Amino acid sequence: MGIDRDTLQRGLQEFKNVKRRLEARGTVHGITVYDDFAHHPTAINETLTAVKARYPNNRLWAIFEPRSATSRRNVLQKEFASCFEKADRVVLCSIFAPEKLDVSLQLDVSLIVKELRRKGILADCWDSADEIVKQVTPLLETGDKVVIMSNGGFDGIHQKILKALEKR
Repeated sequence: MGIDRDTLQRGLQEFKNVKRRLEARGTVHGITVYDDFAHHPTAINETLTAVKARYPNNRLWAIFEPRSATSRRNVLQKEFASCFEKADRVVLCSIFAPEKLDVSLQLDVSLIVKELRRKGILADCWDSADEIVKQVTPLLETGDKVVIMSNGGFDGIHQKILKALEKR
């Protein structure tokens, strides 16, 4: 394409990353918290695969909020039960705004947890970001990579985890 090696190398060194695409939000006590816009099983799988490939000896936490119109629906129930398999620990939040979707159409998060546990993956579900922070923060260890995935703000969970870690 006519771009010399030095220019390419300089460009890569100066690249700042894209917001909300595996964006490192902070590291406290050697625990790194990432924000990722992933909300579809394919994107979740690819994100977790990349992190595990980069950090094969670190525990990988996947924290997911089903928030998008698609991720709140049971049409991808089976895919969601398999896309988290690269994670060592999986934490799901209850679906966002369940009152806006008929119960018969809703993703069943408890079934995903059951399927992951059946496969030997430690998985849990809590109803809010605050409850997730309360339950997860004491379990985090130096070297852990925590990938938080949602297409929304997830009630500021990234900063809440980082602040809770600072207080430990």
